Amino acid sequence: MKKSKMSKFFVVFKKEVRDLITVQTLFPIIIVFVLLYFGGNLMGPLMTGNTVTIQTEQTDQSGNTSETVITVSSNSLLGFIDYDNSELSNYIKDNLPSIGIIPVIPKSPNPEEAMNELEKYDFNGEEIKIQSLIVINKGFEEKLLAREAVSVDAYSSIDSFGLTSMIAGASAQAATNSINSLLTQKLFVLYGGDVNINMNYIQNPVYSNDYTYLNNKTENVSAVTVLSYVSSQTMFIPIIIMVLILMATQMLAGSIVNEKTDKTLETIMTAPINRMTVLLAKILAAALYAIICAAVYMISYNKFMDSMSGGGTYSKDFIASLENFGITFNVMNLTIIGAQLFLSVLCGLAISMLIGMMIEDIKTLQAYLAPIMFIVMIPYFLSMLLDINTLPTIAKVIIYIIPFTHTFTAASNIFAQNYTLIAIGLIYQAIFVVILLTIAIKIFSSDKLFTLGQIMKKKPGKKNNSFLGKLLNK
Repeated sequence: MKKSKMSKFFVVFKKEVRDLITVQTLFPIIIVFVLLYFGGNLMGPLMTGNTVTIQTEQTDQSGNTSETVITVSSNSLLGFIDYDNSELSNYIKDNLPSIGIIPVIPKSPNPEEAMNELEKYDFNGEEIKIQSLIVINKGFEEKLLAREAVSVDAYSSIDSFGLTSMIAGASAQAATNSINSLLTQKLFVLYGGDVNINMNYIQNPVYSNDYTYLNNKTENVSAVTVLSYVSSQTMFIPIIIMVLILMATQMLAGSIVNEKTDKTLETIMTAPINRMTVLLAKILAAALYAIICAAVYMISYNKFMDSMSGGGTYSKDFIASLENFGITFNVMNLTIIGAQLFLSVLCGLAISMLIGMMIEDIKTLQAYLAPIMFIVMIPYFLSMLLDINTLPTIAKVIIYIIPFTHTFTAASNIFAQNYTLIAIGLIYQAIFVVILLTIAIKIFSSDKLFTLGQIMKKKPGKKNNSFLGKLLNK
């Protein structure tokens, strides 16, 4: 008797395991595993940069020099222009390697031209991107010896709006802090015995005058502030897009499946109405929904941005600098984002239409929609964490194959003036929609509209009979 109960338990247990552990339920787990396991391998090189080995000369406080071979990250390379050419400015240049910062001297003495040169700097035969530049102006040593705090010009280059750019944007300020540290040691040796010395001057003899280089233009604003502004303005875009796509996808697919379940679709098909008329009505209704989504999004988000920028948080000069960079939600930019949102919603609706034609019941529909949801979430999370354009080429191509990616990255690509990528995205999304709708038209025009679901569907009767038979026979 006990053995019979145990046998029945294992039959029920096997049935529950078989229902719970399916391809659809394992797919999200696999996606999470891949994102977390391989995400570090992608993020690591982006955060640290390539490593370079160099031979440096270091000068101690006694004036003795020594040669050292060190390996550093390419992110530790720093452009260095010295207009003062004094003992203290040379002391800084010679001793920066001792704290892990390698100064390189660009050919052009003009900071803006130097920033352009540093984007593809030839370092020992290897092309390295250097995103920070420190300029020491004339009179640097004179002011320091007069016991006055002095500024250095800190230039930061922005080529994207991801997490790695935020780190690069802060590197020039970090270099200024390192220069402060070096000068504090030097000045303490010179003036440490003077009881009348201002210790705040000893501890912070240098402050930075921040410049940002973006889209081949330079403005006297902090790169960290620019990146923070862009992040605050775009952080809600992926969330809104993802919600709209998922809602539209489930709505249309559920509508078609419900029509098939309650035989409404069969009734419409037997009525004296052309099938193409029915399909065209569904497609146009879906397109109208996408247009409404895009229009509501553009109007509401434009109002939100106006409220944010007009709230006094940022100065008029800062907003003017952003506009000079091209960072603005004008009519054209909002139209581009709206067009990509419209096409993304259409992509989701086209996919959901095909799924709805292949599925016979709501329960099965949810299982098939789950992978679609996670495919949408991949570019969503990646666009929130980093700039997809900074990924290796293979990873970038794979992610951009997902049509929704182009909408998630639309704002960043507009601000970085990646207009070619924007155009490719619009064309690709349009082609994607046309192909899916062509397939949908062929299915809708044939008898496969009613037979395809039966082919895709498992034979529940056999499974249930098999289960009940096993359970009753024990």
